[in-house]
Amino acid sequence: MSNFRPANTRLSVSALFALGLLFVLSSAGCMTSGEGDALRKDLMQLQKSLSKTQVSAEKQLQKLQEVMEQATALLTRNNADVGAQVDRLQRDVAKVTGATEENTKALQDLSKRFADFQAKVDVKLENLSSGAPQKKQPPVPEDKNKLFGLAQGRINAGKHQEGRRLLRHFVARFEKDARVPNAWLQLGNSYYAQGKFANAIQEYRKVIEKYKRSKVVPEALYKIGMSFYQLKYCSDARVFFSELTRRHRRHPAAKSAHKTLKLIRRYRRNRRFCLN
Repeated sequence: MSNFRPANTRLSVSALFALGLLFVLSSAGCMTSGEGDALRKDLMQLQKSLSKTQVSAEKQLQKLQEVMEQATALLTRNNADVGAQVDRLQRDVAKVTGATEENTKALQDLSKRFADFQAKVDVKLENLSSGAPQKKQPPVPEDKNKLFGLAQGRINAGKHQEGRRLLRHFVARFEKDARVPNAWLQLGNSYYAQGKFANAIQEYRKVIEKYKRSKVVPEALYKIGMSFYQLKYCSDARVFFSELTRRHRRHPAAKSAHKTLKLIRRYRRNRRFCLN
């Protein structure tokens, strides 16, 4: 279609007319005037017919071009509309995905903040109860060795609240004693044994923040990692396990940390095991 042009049609009509005129002139010598008039009339008729054909062809070509232009414009507009709809859908999906991720992270942060708050409240309540005069509570030994031994005995016997009360007395009275880091560790272990992992983290943190050179730091790092792991905060657990295996790779707890890190890598996308 694109090779057909009206100019070619005009050329054909002119050529035919010229040929006809040439034929008339060349034949004039052997034609009568009546025959010449008849031939001229036939040529004029042919010229008119060809002119009509040319006009009709031009109109059809123009209509065809208009239809092609309309179809092209419609296709372009439809493609643009579809593209715009796809872009809008992609933006909407991105917004929803982003909002979901933000909400999930906000919920995780809120859960951790609540766990920390609950841990601090429990500790404060215990401090209040340990400082309040109660008739049924036995007196606290004045000797630091007896106090520390009695606290350990209470915790080993499953009397965690009483044992923690005594340990807090110990760290408050004898803060320079070499056993204070171990006392904080045992406070954390007591909470850990009861499944109060957020509370345990609060106590273990005191070891690694205040007594960085203590020999119980590796165990505190491991127990913080395990506490986070029990709370399903795998990213936080990985931080402490990695720190333990990097700084204290020869400590017995490092081997256990390695095993737990493998579990985290395997199940990090499983919401039953890892929330973050």
